Amino acid sequence: MIITMSPAKLQDFESPIPQVVKTKPTYEKEADELYKSMEGISATEIATLMKINTQLAHNVYQYIHGFPLSKTSQRQAALAYNGIAYQGLDARTFSEDDWTFAQKHLVHISGLYGVLRPTDLIKPYRLEMQVPLVNNRGKDLYVFWTETISKYLAKEMKADDNVWINLASKEYAKSVDRKLLPKGAKVITPIFKQQTDKGYKQIVVYAKKARGMMSRFIIQNRLTDVEHLKAFDTEGYVFAPQLSDDKEWVFIR
Repeated sequence: MIITMSPAKLQDFESPIPQVVKTKPTYEKEADELYKSMEGISATEIATLMKINTQLAHNVYQYIHGFPLSKTSQRQAALAYNGIAYQGLDARTFSEDDWTFAQKHLVHISGLYGVLRPTDLIKPYRLEMQVPLVNNRGKDLYVFWTETISKYLAKEMKADDNVWINLASKEYAKSVDRKLLPKGAKVITPIFKQQTDKGYKQIVVYAKKARGMMSRFIIQNRLTDVEHLKAFDTEGYVFAPQLSDDKEWVFIR
């Protein structure tokens, strides 16, 4: 099965990390192309375009103008991303065999790089998929990336078992055109809900961490049969067949 995760806004290029193999992103040239298209944008324009504050916009401005020269701050994607989902993934504690399995089955969808494998080297950046960045392919990043990402995912699915476990957010999953996936492909989107006094509800912060934990569960247990995913029980989650269908599998706690 092929797993997809979204990237994280928070990134860490400073703290110590384990020694892990380094690989080159598949669409590194396209990433350079996108950043070059932003070289003439001011920090103020970045703030407006990305809907972020002035300080963050200044950081992004520095990323853009330092991008072609940045070498020393590169880090593997699964170790550089530092958001809640990646705390759940906890790639820093992967064994060598975990990394090998993850490299074959885990795909990070990125607004800048398109797709990344866990050990692909990335530079500090911020470019969310939903940013309306006009580029040489069209009006936004969905136009720039959708066909490329979809065909990449289709190829990986064909080489595996035609199963896609969609653990990416809606904004990133939207970049995949399902009409370009292999015929007969099985797409499952896990949903994570918490028990509240108003019934089972999806709470964003817990759902994000659960996506990372489920990715870790698949990787560490070397899952190859999608039905075995229903055994996911990290931090008290259980599969809820009464709330699920063939496309959305609901896990509750």
